[in-house]
Amino acid sequence: MQLTNYRLARIFFPIFILFLGLDTIATGQQTIRKNKLATAKPSSSRRLSFAEAQRILGDESEGNLSKQPNRFSRTKLANGQVLEIFYPIVTPGKTARSKPVTVAGYGMLYESEAAFDAAYKDSTRPRHMLEDLIPDGNDLIAEIPQLIARLEKRLRVGAGKLDYSRASLKRIDAYIAGFHSSHTTAQTDPKLFQELTAYYGESLRRAINGEWHIREEHVGNSRIQNEPNISFDSGGKKREIKPWSSVISALYDEDKRGIGLTKVFDADLKAAQK
Repeated sequence: MQLTNYRLARIFFPIFILFLGLDTIATGQQTIRKNKLATAKPSSSRRLSFAEAQRILGDESEGNLSKQPNRFSRTKLANGQVLEIFYPIVTPGKTARSKPVTVAGYGMLYESEAAFDAAYKDSTRPRHMLEDLIPDGNDLIAEIPQLIARLEKRLRVGAGKLDYSRASLKRIDAYIAGFHSSHTTAQTDPKLFQELTAYYGESLRRAINGEWHIREEHVGNSRIQNEPNISFDSGGKKREIKPWSSVISALYDEDKRGIGLTKVFDADLKAAQK
């Protein structure tokens, strides 16, 4: 899996939520819940386009802190800020006929070396693979209807057209195939992931007569990740399936790229029946 490499760990940071006043607290709380399913950037850093990063670099001595030519550089600027530049990556297609996939370059600008050190420490600490994809499973479960509605809009099907059947997953697999044709497994999309997890999980829950359940997983010494799992009865015993893990396999596991949700759905059903 490529979800825990250094570059991915730096891509996803929290999004600021702005309160407009005491008279909009109720609306603000709803906005907070929705935005907790996305990821935010700390105030001490700013993500830049590749072109903007190059402009900021200007005539500075690139890579005076660290450098891998045409791949990555870390530069302390004259004003004390730290600029990281990640160069574009071109990877070959999966087949001889498929087009190469290009991952756009970008930059990260930190206010100071101390800000960079804090961000680096955060990116290298123990992390759960869901941390940037589903920050809190409670929020995903609460937003399942809205997430599925977003998925229907993404797939350009009418409201309520996704009926939680195995056949409906084939329609989604066709979309995923198109997504894979223009993205590498390193290009994660939290919004798409949340929509797929909500729909796939709800389809699986109905198929096995289960219920959504939060599993608290301890990560390191100070963090708990709330996993949105599905609990079900099996021979008088309670068992759990992790629908998000199946979606990760279908979207981001290089070894299982192209497997599709229909096949993992069959595998999960078979596992549930054992």
